[in-house]
Amino acid sequence: MNPTTTTRTLTPAELRRAMGAGDPAALADAWQVGRHLWPVLRALGYDSGYLGGRGANSDALSGRAPHLRRAGAPPGYLAFVAMIPDASGHDRIRLHHQGADLPRLPVHRGQLDVVLQDVPFKQTPSTPQRARALADYGTKVLTEGVVLSARGGISVSLVHPQVLDSPDPTGRKNLARQADLVGALRVPPRPSPGGPGVPFDVVLLRRRPSGSRSAGHAFTDISAIELGERLVTINEYFSAHPEHVLSRVLPGSGSSAPLVPVADRTRLGERMQEAFTRIGGAATQLGLTAPGFLHTPAPDQPPPTPSAPGPIDRVERPGGSDNLHL
Repeated sequence: MNPTTTTRTLTPAELRRAMGAGDPAALADAWQVGRHLWPVLRALGYDSGYLGGRGANSDALSGRAPHLRRAGAPPGYLAFVAMIPDASGHDRIRLHHQGADLPRLPVHRGQLDVVLQDVPFKQTPSTPQRARALADYGTKVLTEGVVLSARGGISVSLVHPQVLDSPDPTGRKNLARQADLVGALRVPPRPSPGGPGVPFDVVLLRRRPSGSRSAGHAFTDISAIELGERLVTINEYFSAHPEHVLSRVLPGSGSSAPLVPVADRTRLGERMQEAFTRIGGAATQLGLTAPGFLHTPAPDQPPPTPSAPGPIDRVERPGGSDNLHL
């Protein structure tokens, strides 16, 4: 695959209209996710091949620090491809920006070893109809990320929690037919002067190799849990792994009001690193690794965990108490 393949180049104004003006706080969040994500991806064998990104802050998910953005560049990138950087090369990663979104470029379909997606959304939907539309849109983007991935490739997407928590499991069941859930995190919202912000989920999906059986975590259904004196619903993955909900939530006022996420970001980077490490260790044990990645643990030895991330400004190879308690 030629990473420089492109169609007509979009102008900066077109890019801004396509992806929005950009939000520095959202960029910082994506960079923090990327900082702690890449050691895990490397531990799972995703340390060479092709990388593709979609969305305003997907360059930060690639490990490229925000201050490395070219002066005068538009704040959002519609799409790019690159070579997966080596462990010390993220500050030199060269992004080949595309003139159209990746799903519209057939040359990339099924060819990317890692796909990074930042799915835009602004607020919690106010009606069930809008919630359904938001979930459908997010599921569509997750599916596109899987289709772009090579067999055994992985996609990492930032999506609204409604995608995993929607009462309708149809989209998630369709995803589960072709991909395995490697893991997910729910990141707390940023403080907002207009009221509670919106959390977001980091969803890792591995496209299932041909002939392989499902080996990932269950995520198609939702579970009812007790929170205080109320029963609420949440995706079954988070019900089974409450330690991956990195914030508390409180019941809203009234009997049918939605949960209110708490914008508590104490030790967020540390908790994110710990959660990604757990996800990586479980994925290694389940065999949810890059194609050709061999791991034969010694008898009675626990699965290895990824090493702690190094400084992000050295991240291209050329050519507990505040968790959701159930």
